[in-house]
Amino acid sequence: MRFRVVGHASLHLEVGETSVLIDPWLFGSCYWRSWWHYPPTMEPDEALLSPDFVYLTHHHFDHFHYPSMRRIDRDTNVLIARFGVDVMAGELHELGFRNVTELDHGEPTEIAPGVRVASYQYGFDDTVFVVQTGEHTLVDLNDCKIRGRALDQVVEQFGRPTFMFKTHSWAQSYPILYEADDPADLGLLTRQTYIEEFLAAARQLRPRYAVPFANMVAFLHPESRAVNPHLIPPGEVAEAFAAAPVEGTDLVILSPGDSWDSGAGFDRSTDVDWYGDRERRIARMVEEVQPTLDRFAAEEAERHLDFTVFRDYLERFLRDLPPGVGRTLLARPVVFELPDDELPYWVIDGRRKRVWRQAEPPPDRADIIRVAEAVLADAIENRILHFVHGAMRIRVHLRPGGVHADLAFWGLMMIWEIGYLPVTRVMNRRAVEVIWRRRRELVDAASAMRGRGSPLERLSTGFAAEETRAA
Repeated sequence: MRFRVVGHASLHLEVGETSVLIDPWLFGSCYWRSWWHYPPTMEPDEALLSPDFVYLTHHHFDHFHYPSMRRIDRDTNVLIARFGVDVMAGELHELGFRNVTELDHGEPTEIAPGVRVASYQYGFDDTVFVVQTGEHTLVDLNDCKIRGRALDQVVEQFGRPTFMFKTHSWAQSYPILYEADDPADLGLLTRQTYIEEFLAAARQLRPRYAVPFANMVAFLHPESRAVNPHLIPPGEVAEAFAAAPVEGTDLVILSPGDSWDSGAGFDRSTDVDWYGDRERRIARMVEEVQPTLDRFAAEEAERHLDFTVFRDYLERFLRDLPPGVGRTLLARPVVFELPDDELPYWVIDGRRKRVWRQAEPPPDRADIIRVAEAVLADAIENRILHFVHGAMRIRVHLRPGGVHADLAFWGLMMIWEIGYLPVTRVMNRRAVEVIWRRRRELVDAASAMRGRGSPLERLSTGFAAEETRAA
């Protein structure tokens, strides 16, 4: 086994004569010119563009990057999880990929002699990917928040892994880009949350090597640059790991271009400290990409969103919610502010299942959301409004207690847009089979719902922890 870190959440593996590329975001930016590679990546070579297999952990742009996928050989066998809905498979076929294989949850599959892989689903749209050959096993947790009995299944089927790759920093706008009248509304997620989740996964898997991963980004758009100081560098994770070590596990920090070989070990570049002077390096990157940002800013200035398009889209969303969900989880109106409109406050009322606009914000609102009009228009046109929350080009002001309706809105929007709502869409044999395979996760979820706090608070917190997918 040999692997190379491509960048952010992407790995290139060579297992015998078989190559596997994971989550190819290979160049450029994503999320409306907000996310950029940091540390920078190299121009993709032929090996990256012609792998035997591609695995996509989930369908967000920093993992399933359309411009990168358009440069990959269309005869490549693309592996994805077999979720209860088949949205990702449809997207791949539209891109021209002829060989798309859906992997059943927790079902090891031999993709080449002596090479086993498996996909483990968790949440509505995320997965873990496992590759094993001989004595070596690589577990790519990526963004996935898998834990408990569901994560135990990985160890039961593959044993103690050689490598664990896992996210360790922010990938959503809450609470970094939020203001709140009540500071308690900003406390559902903290910096320590991400570090603790990394350490907990390492304690449960006990890998030979634990690698902080899937957070190699910088935010270069002027609307998202405020996020950069909040990013958790891998060195901070290493310090926490040193204070609470896992016996038999070493934490290893890897950068784009670094590699490991089962025969030769690690090959790491140590001549650049990417995080010791990160602020200056990011400022230099901003200067380099400023012409690109200016060009797209001019294009965005010409794009506008018609209120009727906004209203029709959001009212369709509200109608597709299960009975009672809008009244309970969206008990207070969610409000978008479009300052250039003569009636700038566009109100989404989950109780009445109505959307309207008015001159002043409603007093019973949960929040006021500010997003560039062009981004909002593009997101609605492409049915990816929930991506806005992770794009970091957003500002939210919460009224006291409004955090629960706000996070529930983004979470429900994600569930709807990826195809789980209305519920009639998953009342079929495929969905039942998927649910049965994931019964461990359901048992853990039922246990969590018996925990402390109201159901609304626990569900809202869960939407925050899912990161509404940026990530």
